[in-house]
Amino acid sequence: MQGSAPAVLSSLKKLVDPALERHVDGLHPVMREIARYHFGWDDGAGSGKAVRPALAVLGARAVGAAGDEPAVIDAACAVELIHNFSLLHDDIMDEDRTRRHRPTAWTVYGVSQALLAGCALHTLAFEILAHRAVGDGENNGCAAPAAALDALGRMVQHLIAGQSDDLALAEGGEATLEQCLTMEQGKTASLIEASASLGAIAYGADPAKSALLARYGHHLGMAFQLVDDMLGIWGDPKRTGKPVAADLRARKRSAPVVAALTSGTREGERLAALMAAPGELSEEDVALAAKLVEESGGRAWTLEQADRHTAEALASIDRLAPGAEAFADLTEVTRFLLFREW
Repeated sequence: MQGSAPAVLSSLKKLVDPALERHVDGLHPVMREIARYHFGWDDGAGSGKAVRPALAVLGARAVGAAGDEPAVIDAACAVELIHNFSLLHDDIMDEDRTRRHRPTAWTVYGVSQALLAGCALHTLAFEILAHRAVGDGENNGCAAPAAALDALGRMVQHLIAGQSDDLALAEGGEATLEQCLTMEQGKTASLIEASASLGAIAYGADPAKSALLARYGHHLGMAFQLVDDMLGIWGDPKRTGKPVAADLRARKRSAPVVAALTSGTREGERLAALMAAPGELSEEDVALAAKLVEESGGRAWTLEQADRHTAEALASIDRLAPGAEAFADLTEVTRFLLFREW
């Protein structure tokens, strides 16, 4: 579990959430009920730290927007809706029964209704941007809304491809590091890349600046996932909220594991044999697997890659050269996401 969130995340959540609720409340009554339950709006559970919509607003601010422009808020809502569409479906695919210490939506409302609720959020995200793209008297012929709609569509295709690749890797068999990283780019980094740049695109920013924000988001997303992969094996359960070495128990082909399996070392070969063994892994097997991943160089390789992507993300902010406040906020959120406690 991460430490206290930066104050900027809380303030931006308060900025975006009212608009997000208004959009969700326009859904069919059953879809609205499921979505509101999933977001935790009606029982005080809360809807998380809303990092992705915050990045959309911060990206827009970094290119000169005030941040509360309707086009920027709509972009922030769109990325949050897509994120939660993916979570609703991911919980079903992974058969996860809890999220944020509450029963997942599919366990409460059933698989079919939860699937439909995810589809409703997905469609709503595009409706919000499409409304602005076709014009409502505010756009004055600006192409920015259409560009934002196009960027969101491309991102969702990458996200779906990443989820599909993740399912394929979960079936076992051999996997290359290239396959693993491509999966993580689609499953995680594509959404963070779009989140960082979509507010700026919707605002009508210089395409070169939007591209820098996208580059920042890509490297931030990759580093975030690589850190998450390490926490999935070596994270403290009291901080991560997951059992010890949860990813190894599930025989997940995360980056450290694939790096170990493809290392060509004796330890990597022993790990492959252990993970191919039938039946559940015992506590001793899980501990041995974590040891073998580390001894084969899987942990060191993943940490090196996470550090490289972190440096690239921070360098992209430097090249963007936003104002002092926007620079400080983006840097603070970046460090909050990446420098997580073990």
